[in-house]
Amino acid sequence: MKTLANIFIKGLLLALPLVITFGLIYWLFATAEDVLKIPLQSVLPEGWYITGMGVVSAAAIIFCIGLVVENFLIQHVFAWLEKVVEKIPLVKTLYGSAKDLMYFFAGNQQQQLNRVVSVSFADNIQLIGFVTSENASLGDQEDLLTVYFPMSYQVGGYMAYIPKERCTFLDIAVQRAMQQVLTANVKRPQHHS
Repeated sequence: MKTLANIFIKGLLLALPLVITFGLIYWLFATAEDVLKIPLQSVLPEGWYITGMGVVSAAAIIFCIGLVVENFLIQHVFAWLEKVVEKIPLVKTLYGSAKDLMYFFAGNQQQQLNRVVSVSFADNIQLIGFVTSENASLGDQEDLLTVYFPMSYQVGGYMAYIPKERCTFLDIAVQRAMQQVLTANVKRPQHHS
């Protein structure tokens, strides 16, 4: 019985990441197709609509939005709109958080998370964190590191201001350390041929 459970778990460990990845991609394509199908059918002549045009149109729209944002005048309009949005209490919080999250994932993470540190706590417990700022201050405390501690298997984490002497800089690539932290250092079994 234990062997059957182990086989099932191994199969689940292989299948689940694939199902999640391809399921998310399918959902994105299906949503784009569903959202743009009706407008495209109303604009195109009868019988011209082909399945997949919604996805291609969504990609083209997103690309055009990127081109518009690159325009200097439009950047000023968006900056003005952001100032307006940042004056609305609840909207300001939601918009700011969403923008920071998107910048984090789309931006250059090497600049945002520039170094990996190990921080020691009581009883020799150590956490791996990522330095986001090396010259932070909090009240009258100066020369602090701002360290981000992501949580394993979750989107989220903690930010802490920590004196530099409590941190040990590690010689680990940011991507490798982030993968180690986010997966709780669970390693895939190596396949031997």
